[in-house]
Amino acid sequence: MKHRQKKSPVWKVIVFIFFVIVFAMVLVRLNKEREMRARVEQRARELADAAAQASAEYAEASERSRMAGSDDYVEEIARESLGMVMPGETVFVTKEE
Repeated sequence: MKHRQKKSPVWKVIVFIFFVIVFAMVLVRLNKEREMRARVEQRARELADAAAQASAEYAEASERSRMAGSDDYVEEIARESLGMVMPGETVFVTKEE
C-alpha cells in the first residue's frame, strides 16, 4: 500500500501569507495611484483657471491696444490719470472727509 503524504499545514500558511502580502501590495499601489490621480486632477483645474485668467487678461490687453490710438481713449487717460480737463470746462472740487 502506498501512503499518500499529506501536505504540511506549513505550506498552506506560507501560501496564505504570500497571497495576503500580494493583496496588500496591490492595495497600496492602488491607493498611491488614486492619490496621484487626485493631484493631477487638482493641478489640471488650477491650470484651467490660470488659462481662463490669462485669456481674459489677453482680451483686455487686446481691447486696450485697439483703443490706444482713439481720441476717446486719449481723453479718458488724460482725465483719469492726469486730471486734465477740456477747455471751457469747470472743475468742482469737494472736500472729502
